[in-house]
Amino acid sequence: MSVSNISAFFYTVVVSCMHPLNWEACLPIQDWLFPAVHDYIRFKEGIYASEKRSLQQFRLDGGQTKP
Repeated sequence: MSVSNISAFFYTVVVSCMHPLNWEACLPIQDWLFPAVHDYIRFKEGIYASEKRSLQQFRLDGGQTKP
């Protein structure tokens, strides 16, 4: 993660959640933080990584050789 990502997260989430009007939306952390972490992990894997793994299983050589 770069410094700009961390600062953007801090200003968007932490500073916004300090206002009492936003507490209702910020409090259920399990509704927004865990899916965001999951999305970040999938993004780091690469685009279409799970589809690529699935297709490699169905190759005639079992996905042993590089395409």
